[in-house]
Amino acid sequence: MKKWIILLVSTCLLSISIFAVPTVSIMIQAAAGGVNSQEVTWFNQWIPKIETDLGIKINLITLGVSEEDFNAKLALEIKGGGGPDIIWLDGFMTPEFASAGYLHPIDATATIPEWQYFYPSMKAYGSYNGKVYNIITDTDVRMIYYNKELFQKAGIPVPWQPHSWNDILKTALILKQKLPGVTPLQLDAGTGMGEATTMQGFYMVLLGAGGNLYDWNTGKWIIGSPALTAAANFYRDVYITDKVGDPEYQLTPGGREQTFKAFQQGKIAMYIEGTWLYTSVMNPSNTSWGIPNRDEIIGWAAMPGRGNPGDPKYVSISGGSGFVINANSKNVALDEEVLKYLFYVEPVDSLFELKPSILPSPIYTDFSMIVNENKYIAETSKLLEYSTYRPALPVYDQISYQVQVLTEKLVSGMSVDQALAQYASAVTNIVGKQNVEILP
Repeated sequence: MKKWIILLVSTCLLSISIFAVPTVSIMIQAAAGGVNSQEVTWFNQWIPKIETDLGIKINLITLGVSEEDFNAKLALEIKGGGGPDIIWLDGFMTPEFASAGYLHPIDATATIPEWQYFYPSMKAYGSYNGKVYNIITDTDVRMIYYNKELFQKAGIPVPWQPHSWNDILKTALILKQKLPGVTPLQLDAGTGMGEATTMQGFYMVLLGAGGNLYDWNTGKWIIGSPALTAAANFYRDVYITDKVGDPEYQLTPGGREQTFKAFQQGKIAMYIEGTWLYTSVMNPSNTSWGIPNRDEIIGWAAMPGRGNPGDPKYVSISGGSGFVINANSKNVALDEEVLKYLFYVEPVDSLFELKPSILPSPIYTDFSMIVNENKYIAETSKLLEYSTYRPALPVYDQISYQVQVLTEKLVSGMSVDQALAQYASAVTNIVGKQNVEILP
């Protein structure tokens, strides 16, 4: 992989004159000493080098507000013909901003030295309608965490890796029998868990049956399919039939925080969640839910597919942020030169050192030595091979809420057929009959 080097950029590209120094503005959702403060530190470390090598001035704009306010302000500025040249934007917002004409496509192959090493899922995550708009800088994955001590008490060998949903349920039933008072499995459900229900919960199961919420080929939302039925049945197995999950956590206000505490205290044996549960919630330095001996007693396993012929072997789903270029930028070629510098190995490594709670980018299939030294990140990053992403469309939030309602009804005891029928009706009302489909 290429090291940080000083490039000879053509005078034609930079158009530098003695009268004006080109300026590139970069906006990030961060504040020194506040939200994403590590990113401010990172930019302040590398901006002087970029300015010197390219002979330009970089104006870093930090905005320490919520993600919703950040996106709203950004959209308003770009729509009005302004806005910063480069933005660090949540990859989930890429289709919405690109479809509105707010972003300029990026020649990723020419711009990013290590583009060939990006995982296909991360290339696709930053793309829209066949064009790359967002170069993803960081991401996460989802898996099954498990308490090794509880497994060993129940006589379950570790390390543990299930190969089907039946394997998960069989393990959960052993835990239920051998360890009274311990909840075998936490599978997020209900509206109280919010997006965690959709992304960490239902999506992980739905993908395992070879399904999805959205048909990328037809551009329609799926309101009925064998995979949807299978996923709903799995939820019913966990919470109603086998009773290996605790409905109260899913239906009680503050249930998500309660599950964090229960996992910390060894009262939950398995927890399907994302990277941040390990790096943030369980972090020994977390005074609320941290596990002092986390690295010794917490293991992880890839989430298996259902186990039927044709189903995926393993599944995961990812989020992440990256760099986009404003459609109003006056010098896209210069913007791409700045991005090229930010994606050399040394800047990437230094970002990871500052913020090791993320899976590093570029999302290489071949990591640098610094990344490999972090055993957890190096190992879990392999799940990117199996990962996908949510349909980042403006209406997604409403669909996601209906998924949460669906699981809430299942956990509360409603039949699978009735719950799915109500889900189908709700989604149809949101997007219209012409935008839904039922798969055989």
